[in-house]
Amino acid sequence: MELLSYIFNSEIAFDGWVVALISAIVSLVLGGAWTYKRFTSSNIAQKQKAKKKASQRQKARSSSNKDFNNINQEQEAGDNSNQIQQIGDNSTQMNIDKLILNIKNNHQSKDILYLAETVSTQATKQALALCTQVSEDICRNRIASFEKQWIPAIIKMENAVDNLIDPKFQFMIRDANISAAKSSREEDLDILTRMLICHIENESNMIIDTAVNKAIQIVSEVDYESLCGLTCLELLMFGAPAIEKIDEGLQHWDYLFSKLLYTNLPCGDDWYNHLHILGAVIAQYPSHFTPFKNLITKYWDGNICVGIKKESEEYQTAIDFLTSASLSTDLLVENELMPGYLRLTILQKNYRPILNLYSKDDYLLDQVYSNFLDKWDSFENLKIIREWYEKIPSAFIITKIGSALAQTNAKRLIPDFPDLI
Repeated sequence: MELLSYIFNSEIAFDGWVVALISAIVSLVLGGAWTYKRFTSSNIAQKQKAKKKASQRQKARSSSNKDFNNINQEQEAGDNSNQIQQIGDNSTQMNIDKLILNIKNNHQSKDILYLAETVSTQATKQALALCTQVSEDICRNRIASFEKQWIPAIIKMENAVDNLIDPKFQFMIRDANISAAKSSREEDLDILTRMLICHIENESNMIIDTAVNKAIQIVSEVDYESLCGLTCLELLMFGAPAIEKIDEGLQHWDYLFSKLLYTNLPCGDDWYNHLHILGAVIAQYPSHFTPFKNLITKYWDGNICVGIKKESEEYQTAIDFLTSASLSTDLLVENELMPGYLRLTILQKNYRPILNLYSKDDYLLDQVYSNFLDKWDSFENLKIIREWYEKIPSAFIITKIGSALAQTNAKRLIPDFPDLI
């Protein structure tokens, strides 16, 4: 208090040392204000000009904004054009219309990559807007891992550019990002990537495309054992191979199932009730699946048969038919399931007269199936699948959503897996 009284004493208030002190204080305040503005302000130059029926959008990234901002953007749009301009940290702006035109004319992979990354950045922003600040880092890391998978896979596809600028595909990316952010499983990122590929490959088929879109939204919620069972069942019921020799066909199927059995097959009924809730299957209580014998003989029709007995009247009739049609008699081969009998190597309507000559004896048919089952069970993975299928408590229908899940999961494990949807 004495010091303040001294400073403001009218008799000494303008002593030199007091003047110096006040000057120093004022300089410090002014200098601090200049420093604050210098390091907390930004100058962003943007301009915008549009012609007839043009649509434009400009944005300065929040990370480039400071407490004081001088924002100036420059952009010009031609007739009926659509432009997006965004300022980011240390970024070089590029007109999107010109970029797309340049891509279509020159097919530069670096430009396609830039477009994909731009779309990904915007879709990531939308997905992150749905998460809390507490989980943002985890979500961002998972989405970044997903981006490293889907961008390289998509940009090399023929219709990549058209899809990247398509709003529908961009919404799919957003939904896929959300599923990726919710999942802690690396495998889901591969499945999501293959779903985006499936969308591009089947975009003209609305039924498949709708199923893929819905499947993207539930990938992170599917139990892994349930997905394994669904995938194996899809192959068993709809993926019978077109073969000439039974042993080769069974060997190929055993290989496929060896890849699909990446975990334990589900038991009981909880797993397909779970899939029913997700829309992947439709439970059908209290019905049961087609017996394994009927299922196999239906899908392996022409292979599981008695055939024509050698040197019989039916055999001679078949030979005469082939000869008169200028066809090779080598089309009739030994039946691996019934010694002493022959069968056709291929099935065509033109050969119906020969198929009508096959024996329909029930006793012989049972013997053929028994021989086939012995061959089936000689393969470890096929035996596991048969025994599991026969224990499923109740039947259900696999929906298109379920088929999309099973198909993309199978493609993850076997890239050349046949298309079943």
